[in-house]
Amino acid sequence: MTNSEILKLFSSINCARLGDSYAPHKPILILLLLERILNGHSNSFSFTELDHDLKKWLEKYGSNNASNTRNEPFWRLKNDGVWDITAPSELSSLSGTPTPKQLIEANVSAQLKDDLYQGIRNNPELIAEIAKALVTQFISEPLQPTLLADAAPTIKLLDRQYWWVSQNQTYKHEVPGNFMWSPKTNSRGGRVPSYDFMEEMKVGDIVFSFADTYIKAIGVVTSPAQSSVKPDFGSAGANWSDDGWLVDVAFQELGMAQFRPREHMGLLSPTLPDLLSPIRPDGSGNQIYLAKISGEMADVLIALSRGVGDSIVDELSQNLDFVPPNDEIAEVDEIIMRTDIGPTQKTQIINSRRGQGVFKAQVRQIERVCRVTKVANPRHLIASHIKPWKKSNDAEKISGYNGLLLAPHIDHLFDKGFISFEGNGNLILSSQLDNSVLDKWCIDKNINVGSFRNEQQQFLEYHRDVVMV
Repeated sequence: MTNSEILKLFSSINCARLGDSYAPHKPILILLLLERILNGHSNSFSFTELDHDLKKWLEKYGSNNASNTRNEPFWRLKNDGVWDITAPSELSSLSGTPTPKQLIEANVSAQLKDDLYQGIRNNPELIAEIAKALVTQFISEPLQPTLLADAAPTIKLLDRQYWWVSQNQTYKHEVPGNFMWSPKTNSRGGRVPSYDFMEEMKVGDIVFSFADTYIKAIGVVTSPAQSSVKPDFGSAGANWSDDGWLVDVAFQELGMAQFRPREHMGLLSPTLPDLLSPIRPDGSGNQIYLAKISGEMADVLIALSRGVGDSIVDELSQNLDFVPPNDEIAEVDEIIMRTDIGPTQKTQIINSRRGQGVFKAQVRQIERVCRVTKVANPRHLIASHIKPWKKSNDAEKISGYNGLLLAPHIDHLFDKGFISFEGNGNLILSSQLDNSVLDKWCIDKNINVGSFRNEQQQFLEYHRDVVMV
């Protein structure tokens, strides 16, 4: 079968209607199949192996009790000419669809039509096209990105982009802080293509960090660009505009696997972008903050990291959130109505309230782990205000010194005032705290979490005096 014939076949499957929309049963099943084929699955799919994921995503994306009919798409996909069922004769002769229990107990399996399977396997571009057509045609628009990410995360990342960021001045701030920031314009107010690229970055994109002539870290974008005031870069960027773009990026340093691109230009030169290249064919750098690079160049850069880059990308690509969190409507409306600050400041305060933006970035420059649990993975930590957000002025709302990175259960105790900290790091317990909680959560009540900076002391004093119960 040709690619167009295969695409037409999947686009013409018979999906049940639910009012003005479609039942997601068959699209979800096909996405599960495509995801497995992309990852090398053979052409035999048992209902048992698909059952868990099919049930889970129908519970999330289907109508009430949709998962109770998860047997239907598996059995009826044969009517669309997509696959053949292998089942005992007593099931095949039934007038209706076997129940999920019957399909499992009889170990029923199915196989895609051979020419269909051969046309799809080893053809990621076609798989991505089929998946996009399915969700566009049969899934309501608000659910499309999350459904694809849930049911077929590898397919979702097939359209990821690749970026090279030159961070000579800001590496020590941006990589530990897990973010990138650029002004929106140059010092004369003009647009700069390198800065405009920030708006094109999307969740799942891969970023190669270049500093001091080395590729020193690799990151994965975790949140798209948002308007942001300039973070505290110290003496760096003193002449940059305060109005910029901030992109959240989960970075990991290459450590001993870092390398100088200049020493590998025989491999890299043929892959350089024709326009806005981050480096020249001789390996010297161009004055560009952010450059878009090809997948071929990215493959070479990852290969030069001697396997470390692959493991970093795999780890950082897990559990990406492709849909931003919902705004806290009342508080956002209140901020929008303010007349004493400009639109950029409004946006920044809104984003900081949602746990995004420059506040979280600046906290991560100061605090690297949860003080109590020592967990370091930023995906499992909350940037918690020491002085509560509602009680802070605008500068305090986004100050990195007014924040701690805390594991969720520690954040709960701290936010509710059941615990606090002395300036020297000693843990303080509220008289209102049930001490059995500490035992069950394995928290040492005599722990010292390390001393705090002078700039953090005023916020901790407020927390001890006002927030603690």
